[in-house]
Amino acid sequence: MKIKVLDVDTMGRDINFDMLKGLGELELIGFTSKDDVISVIADANAIVINKIKITKEVLEACPDLKLICVFATGYDNIDINAAREKGVAVCNVPAYSTDSVMLFCVTAALSLVSRMNEYRAFVSSGEYTALGMPNAITPVFHEIKGLTWGIVGYGNIGRRVGEVARVLGANVIVNKRTPTEGVECVDIDELISRADIITLNCPLNEETRGLISRERISKMKKNAILVNVARGAVTDEEAIADAILEGKIAGFATDVYSKEPFDKESPMMKLLKCQNVILTPHAAWAAYEARSRCLEIIYNNIKAFSEGKIQNRVDI
Repeated sequence: MKIKVLDVDTMGRDINFDMLKGLGELELIGFTSKDDVISVIADANAIVINKIKITKEVLEACPDLKLICVFATGYDNIDINAAREKGVAVCNVPAYSTDSVMLFCVTAALSLVSRMNEYRAFVSSGEYTALGMPNAITPVFHEIKGLTWGIVGYGNIGRRVGEVARVLGANVIVNKRTPTEGVECVDIDELISRADIITLNCPLNEETRGLISRERISKMKKNAILVNVARGAVTDEEAIADAILEGKIAGFATDVYSKEPFDKESPMMKLLKCQNVILTPHAAWAAYEARSRCLEIIYNNIKAFSEGKIQNRVDI
């Protein structure tokens, strides 16, 4: 089996891919541009990708390709219907990054609630030294205890975020497809209007695309904090930018964008200097432990496929 890893640089050079050598002929490629995907994988039987898009056109041009392993849980960058039509197996890696994403999600929420950016900037700018007083306590911040923390999506990551939120004393409410015992489940509009902290932990699909719309943002509390570690397209980025700049919500953090990396035309460019905004480069999934775990599962996915077994298949 000829195995090619198309975008190693997005997965991290600090993890060792050598384990895949035991499964076949291995080629590691730093990054593959969208124009070169077909030529690069033309002779591959299996590919490992992270962010690379695999379209119907790519699949039709690569008849030797039998397996796509995505170095992620989400696989919206792969045309699953086309893969199914061409008989190409697609495997993902579920639940490997739960604690890593939870860490980023909770850290961003706590940083915004505690106004950490503003306080840090006050000291770094020299204003604290010039103040002549031992402390400064503006802007005002509040304890987590007693706040309402709304979680949109209650899979592995959402549940872990909820566990931490409860430990911190927050009242947790959840929006999910089916009610779950032991947690208060509400519809999305009730969650939006009640929550002081809103974290997006849902997958991107037709139901969640554009879920956080301009209309819903207008229903949020003025003191609301919004954190997105789901997918950029779950939100209306233009509406969020406007809400921040107009002071309609208190803070926003996101690790994901509708276009990655976002370009100069993105609404996110308007927020680069806002101290009540945290923008990170789609890194939440990528703790060293999470990436190492992911690679091990990919090894097992390829091994299972080569043995005619079904493991983590998302195409069937």
